[in-house]
Amino acid sequence: MNVVVTGIGAVSAIGSGEAFFEALRQGASGITEVTILDPGESASTLAAEIAEFAVEEYLESAKTYLDRTSAFTLAAGALALRDSGYSVAAGEGLRAGVTMGTAYGCLGTMGAFWEGVLEKGPRLSSSLLFTHSYINTPVSLASIEFNLAGPHGCFCEGAASAGHALADAATQLALGRADVMLTGGGESLSTYLYRGYAGMGWLSPGESGEEGARPFAASRNGCILGEGAGFLLLEREEAARQRGARPRARLLGVGLGGGLTGGGAAAAMSAALAEAGVAPAEVDALFASAAGMREADAAEAAGLEEVFGGRCVPVVALKAALGETLGASGALAALAAVHALETGLLPGAPNVGESEFSLDLVREPRTATCHYILVNAFDPRGGCVSLLFGRA
Repeated sequence: MNVVVTGIGAVSAIGSGEAFFEALRQGASGITEVTILDPGESASTLAAEIAEFAVEEYLESAKTYLDRTSAFTLAAGALALRDSGYSVAAGEGLRAGVTMGTAYGCLGTMGAFWEGVLEKGPRLSSSLLFTHSYINTPVSLASIEFNLAGPHGCFCEGAASAGHALADAATQLALGRADVMLTGGGESLSTYLYRGYAGMGWLSPGESGEEGARPFAASRNGCILGEGAGFLLLEREEAARQRGARPRARLLGVGLGGGLTGGGAAAAMSAALAEAGVAPAEVDALFASAAGMREADAAEAAGLEEVFGGRCVPVVALKAALGETLGASGALAALAAVHALETGLLPGAPNVGESEFSLDLVREPRTATCHYILVNAFDPRGGCVSLLFGRA
């Protein structure tokens, strides 16, 4: 797979742009008291919420209205394009595409529109909100904003969404349908998302920042939601070379698996390694998808044991710092993996607690020689995607 990463951009609760990577180096956590909910709204009072965000700081054009997920998407996409030094003139983007993962898209705007329907009736509710309420609105706006007229896709598979988006982007490049693909994922917090997760009993009832999210911990009791967006610019190696772009990493293998609790974890990881021709013993670190869910974490740990045997590969549980960002999670993990390949620094998992499993869980930021890093994007009730990245 001759695919290179030439640009990366992140928007998250621990920081955006370069501040995201500095926070990773410091082992920071973005989980704190949530502010978007009324008292008593949810079983949890914690979230990895982005404060003081202004999309105008990232875009050249003014917007009349943007859903929060759309705003994060455009900001992270702009950062990735800027990082790569890549831009497309209007009408010249047929060889440049965009794919995105999101679990719920513009859920906040959709809820606001529906409340207007209930209050005023369908004829008097806001048509502006309606046009910004679709699940594929963010990726469509990114296509328009950045003149990306090539392959275009929106993938909705919970926490595996961004993994599917990256996998599809790599496929489009491998098949020669595009030279460049902007790809990643985004998600935003809303009262509607909280209500849904609380109703399913998936939220951790933790009430202090010290308890936080606890992936793989024996005391884990549910996830803590987060928000943000992450995007990468992927290019065919030849195309990147022709324009003088600097590769930051390589995407070497993609693996897809079935249900997480049905053996999908091991299948996805094994497939990604097989496509890259890399043995499990050669993997220097793994960015896990674990978010503190009892069954899902156990299934991923079982997959790690099956693939790596008795070897304790260093495992980064990024959601301990970022929360469960759903459609953004796989992309943000991929960005952190690219940074680790470049710097040799693995971010820690703050306040994660004692692990139930025999894992080399990275608790504090750790330096390591990294040539190959595996990134998992798994959904507790859906499929599994694993991505193998290598040094440039």
